[in-house]
Amino acid sequence: MDRGPLDRWRPRLFLAVALAVVVTFGTLGASHWQAGARDIDALGLGLALVGPVVLLTLPRRPVPAVLLAVGAVGTYLALGYAWGPALGGTVGVLVMVLLTGPARRARVVAWSGAVLLWGAVVAAAALRDDGTRVGGLLGGAAWTAVALLVATGIRERLARAAAWRAARADRERTAVATERLRIARELHDVLAHSLSAINVQAGVGLHLLDRDVAQARSALASIKSTSRDALDEVRAVLGVVRGEDGGAAADAPASDAPGPRTPTWDLAALPRLAEPLRARGVTVRFDVDPALRPPGAPPAHVAGVAYRVVQESLTNVGRHATRARTVVVRIARDDDLLRVTVDDDGGPAEAPDGDASGYGLRGMRERVEGAGGTLDAGPGPRGFAVSATIPWPTPVSQEDA
Repeated sequence: MDRGPLDRWRPRLFLAVALAVVVTFGTLGASHWQAGARDIDALGLGLALVGPVVLLTLPRRPVPAVLLAVGAVGTYLALGYAWGPALGGTVGVLVMVLLTGPARRARVVAWSGAVLLWGAVVAAAALRDDGTRVGGLLGGAAWTAVALLVATGIRERLARAAAWRAARADRERTAVATERLRIARELHDVLAHSLSAINVQAGVGLHLLDRDVAQARSALASIKSTSRDALDEVRAVLGVVRGEDGGAAADAPASDAPGPRTPTWDLAALPRLAEPLRARGVTVRFDVDPALRPPGAPPAHVAGVAYRVVQESLTNVGRHATRARTVVVRIARDDDLLRVTVDDDGGPAEAPDGDASGYGLRGMRERVEGAGGTLDAGPGPRGFAVSATIPWPTPVSQEDA
C-alpha cells in the first residue's frame, strides 16, 4: 500500500503540538498588534486551533479534516478576528495531507483544499470592513502554493529514496539466494560424483574381501584416492566462498581483480572422472577435439562448465544406467559454441531427475543456462544422452576496446 512519510502517529503528534503552539502565540500577538481586529477570545482561539487538532485524523479522514479546517478558518476570518497565523494552521493541514496516505489521493485533496481555502478567505474578506488588500490575498495564495509544491517535492524525494532502498534490499536478497544456489551446486557436483565412486569401490572391496585380497586392496586404494581428490575439490570450493583464490593457478600473477566465483578445471582433468566407471568394467571413451588443447583451450569458466556437465553425466550413468558398458564423451568447438555430449549404451533408463533428490540434472541445467548455453537430456539412440552447448566468448580486440 502507498504510504506517506507522516502516516505514523508520533511525527504527526509532534507537528500538531508544534503548529498549535505557533498558532496560539501568533494569533494572540496578531490580535494585540493588528488595529481594527476583533479581540481574541475562547471562540476565536478555538477556531484557530481546529487545524492543528485535525492533523491527528489525517490518514483515515483527510477530506473531512480539510473541510473542517477550511470551514473553521473561514468562520474565524468572517467574524473579524486578526489575519495571519490562523491561516498557517490550515495551510499546515494541507501540507500534512500531501505527506500522508496514497500520493495521488493526497495531491487531489490538498490542492482542492487550497482552492477551497482561498475561496473561503476571499469570501470572508468581502464580509469584513477593514479594507483588506488584494495584494495581500494574492501573496498569501502564492505562499500556500509554494508550501504545497515544497511538500510535493519532499514526498517524491522520500519515495525515490524508499524505492531505491527497497530495490537494493531486493538485489541483496537475490544475490544471497543466487550465492546459496551456486555453493549448493558446487558442493553437489563434487560430493555426488566422489561419494558415488566411493560407494562403488566400497561395494567391490566388500565383495572381494575374502576371495581376492589384492583386488580388495586396490578398491580401498581407489577409495583413498577418490576421497583425497574430493577433499581437494571441497577445499577449492570453500576457498572461493571465503574469497580466497582457491581455483587459480599457483603461478598466476597477482592483481587487484577479484578472485573467481567458481573453482576452475581444464579439460585435461576429464579422464580422472571416468575412474569409478572403469573400476566397474565400463568403457569410457573421450573424443576431445585436439584443437581444444593449449593454446586453443577454452576460457576457464567455459571449461569449468563443460567439466561439471561431464562429471554429473558420468555420475548419473553410474547411478542409473546399471546396464551400460560403454560411455562416449565428445567435446568439440563449433564456431562460437563448445558442444559437449555424453551418451551411454545402457538402454532405457530412469532419468536422473527420478532420484530422491533430483538436484543433479537441475543443477547441471542451471549451470549451463547461467553461462548462456542450452542443455538437453533424455533417451538417446543407445541409452541416456546429455547434450550441452556453451557459448565461447569472442575476445575483445584493442581496436574495439
